[in-house]
Amino acid sequence: MNSKVFYFPQTPPRSPYYNLAIEEALSLQLVSQNLTAGVRLWKNPDSIILGLSENPFRNIKEEVVTKYETEARTKGFQKKPKPNFCYIARRASGGGTVFHSLTGNINYSLYVNLNERKELFPVKDSYNILLGIVAKSLERQNIHCSPKGKSDLVLEKNGIFKKISGNAQFRKRNCIVQHGTLILEETLITRVAEVLHHPPEEPDYRKERTHKDFLTSLPDFFSESIWANDLVSEVFSYLGEPKPEDFSKISFFGPDFSTFRKLVLQESESIRKKKYQNPDYTLHREIPT
Repeated sequence: MNSKVFYFPQTPPRSPYYNLAIEEALSLQLVSQNLTAGVRLWKNPDSIILGLSENPFRNIKEEVVTKYETEARTKGFQKKPKPNFCYIARRASGGGTVFHSLTGNINYSLYVNLNERKELFPVKDSYNILLGIVAKSLERQNIHCSPKGKSDLVLEKNGIFKKISGNAQFRKRNCIVQHGTLILEETLITRVAEVLHHPPEEPDYRKERTHKDFLTSLPDFFSESIWANDLVSEVFSYLGEPKPEDFSKISFFGPDFSTFRKLVLQESESIRKKKYQNPDYTLHREIPT
């Protein structure tokens, strides 16, 4: 394999269980395949994504949980998204509960081999470095955001800090994964208020503001395609390596990553069926043995 850094571009819509299983499988295979880092961009259909320790009955409105559980236990889920349905899923990282939609936000994930980048071992340092990469990538489009709280990115509007991105991390087999969501449309914030309660815990700077007063979207001029290029460029810059001229050469779907891809896709299928798609895991963190 020539490249040590992979880029996993957006794919056609899949269920959140497929996306979260891919997320974990990438982390499980990265170090054993001698890779240094990776960048992934992805979107979920309408989905509520719980942090690893979050209580769905405390965070999500009751009718949404009931509808999800009925669907999960009677019909089950396929890879392709169900129309007009709000999924509930539980991710591998900590942090709070978030809402995703195909038009309302974009998710990114950064994967780094901790054996090669030991400065990322301390949690606080790793957040500072990785949030810094994302902030610099947005700066290239003249969007000035800064880290706030433990792991948020905020825009300052008339002296008030509004959140555009929530982030969380998990670490597996010496791979650190930081993933976050960027809000693209104000309509997402309306949906958040429809399906989620006010969070049981909040960062100091939120000051009990409602979802509508606390969250904001990126400016209309934001370009997802330009940002994809800029984010990958900033990761290469952090690694001290020249940016690739041709992104197809570092694509997860390209020939250089065939073994890695095969292992990731196999592992993700197993994780998806056993864990992420299982309502007992989603609602109660129970995985049958």
